[in-house]
Amino acid sequence: MQPLPDQRHRSHRLPRIVATLTFPEIIVIWALRHATADAGGGADASGRIAKEFARALGLARLEDALAALATMVAALADASRLPQAMPPLDDDRVSAREEALLALLGAAQRSDPSLSKRLVEWLVLPSAQRDFAEAAASLARIMSEAGQTIPLDSQRHRPRLRLAACYDDDAAPHKDRLPPAADWQTLSPPERHLTGGVRLWVQAFRSDQDPLAAVRLHFGSRASADAGLSLHAVLRNTTLAATRAVDVRCLRCPGLSPDEARLLDAIAWLQREQTEAAAAALAHWLPGAALRLSLDAARGLGAALAQDGYILPLRDWDYAALEAASRRPHRPHAKEAAQQGAAGPNTDPLESAFAVTGGDRTASPTVH
Repeated sequence: MQPLPDQRHRSHRLPRIVATLTFPEIIVIWALRHATADAGGGADASGRIAKEFARALGLARLEDALAALATMVAALADASRLPQAMPPLDDDRVSAREEALLALLGAAQRSDPSLSKRLVEWLVLPSAQRDFAEAAASLARIMSEAGQTIPLDSQRHRPRLRLAACYDDDAAPHKDRLPPAADWQTLSPPERHLTGGVRLWVQAFRSDQDPLAAVRLHFGSRASADAGLSLHAVLRNTTLAATRAVDVRCLRCPGLSPDEARLLDAIAWLQREQTEAAAAALAHWLPGAALRLSLDAARGLGAALAQDGYILPLRDWDYAALEAASRRPHRPHAKEAAQQGAAGPNTDPLESAFAVTGGDRTASPTVH
């Protein structure tokens, strides 16, 4: 089922092109890319940026601007929230992380501490957030004093979808909700596609492999919509901030956990621009700050899936029935049992869960 094209919101789904940016935006992107590419390049590298900053911001502000830029680049190099490299110098597209950096400077110039805080938390880990926020605020102030204002489009990162007729909630506002699914077999193909990606991520994470690479291979990756990166952000936030263990099954499990159903429900609602319902589903394990950070990534996941034709149906989920089914004993598949045995004695490998890490990056999911 392909989503209908909606040219009014096309700019929300495709990356912006550098040539369409304003001059203040261009100078920031140019400086960040050069500072990242020239890291360790010595005086020649910093001199190139200094020359352009002097022209754009003035000599009186040059030293402070360079110091702020250096702090931001160091934080992104050492404590980035996601493993996403800065685009090369000749890339015409503006990446999602660059958009967030521009939005952070724009929010700081407009004295919007709430938006600034959320963007800082999304961009870097807690250990670097204070220095990163202060550097961004300093650079934003210097740019304002020099008359270089960053435009701030609060809707830029909110994907909007116009769904095909049979799923279009403007035509039929949630009247055709499907009955609850009880297991893997009763899921629709889009739901299986997403649930399979979630289980792949958890399997890779628990095996000390690269979970982002695993889900990008599963979903595919492109500049305009990266479902793997969006799912990685949601699940990585879960490992960092979950208030309880989150039940995710192994790849071959024929059942469906209540938490897997809640994630499906959240993405289905976000594909219909219903943020409150989606937030209620994810709030079962994400606290307020982590939930706010994860919603944008979840929106991106819903938008990317929709571009590939995966529209998740709305269901009247029966979480109590799923919870009851999850307590029944399962017989492990031979392959998972062998893998679990190699890892040490334990219980049912069919019911894997994220551990509550409380910000501990070294913690790994457990089995219960």
